[in-house]
Amino acid sequence: MQDFSSENDAELLVFMSVKDDDPLAARDAWAEFYERHVEYLHGMCWRACADLLHGDASVGDLVAETFRRAFDRAGTFSCEDASGPDEIRRRVRGWLGRIAQRLLQDILRGHGRLDVIHVEQEVWQQIPQPEPSVSAEGPEIERVREALQRLPEREQLVIRVTFQWYRPGREHQRLPKAVVEDLAATLRTTPENLRQIRRRALERIRRYLKEPVRPTEAVPAGEWT
Repeated sequence: MQDFSSENDAELLVFMSVKDDDPLAARDAWAEFYERHVEYLHGMCWRACADLLHGDASVGDLVAETFRRAFDRAGTFSCEDASGPDEIRRRVRGWLGRIAQRLLQDILRGHGRLDVIHVEQEVWQQIPQPEPSVSAEGPEIERVREALQRLPEREQLVIRVTFQWYRPGREHQRLPKAVVEDLAATLRTTPENLRQIRRRALERIRRYLKEPVRPTEAVPAGEWT
């Protein structure tokens, strides 16, 4: 197995793009590429859509298919004006995010669910990597997920987008302007009304978390109206 650890992300994609001429090198470069980005992509996809995916459409499946398509389309990536390895990495992760987002849109359309919002590549690049110390499992997380699933779909979408950008410990956090405008357009409302939707949804989640724990019952989305 060739060692590609000294190559930057763009160079790995170049090696991956010549899979027809040198399939062994392409596979080894892909293995290094996967190792570098899988934790980030899985964490980001989990935070963005774990509650949306079920059955065969799991987060793990989404991540795996994203990397498969990245391997197939490695030759389409370009960042000739990037200023260094860190900038290349941000662009590569934005590119992976776009692939994952398009796959998710296809999955949700197939399930008859509300389409996710369109987010430009620059926005995906800015999504912070999840803190490794934060667990995505546990009874507390499950309770939050249950509360989220009880919200109407438009409120669910606002909360999901909000928490994609939330960073524990930071004060005065705001969604980027481009994200707010895109979300408002998707829901056919105004940025000002988005704040009201978010406030109402958060209050409903808080009330649910204060309730005594009861046996889980199947509750259709939008029970709270």
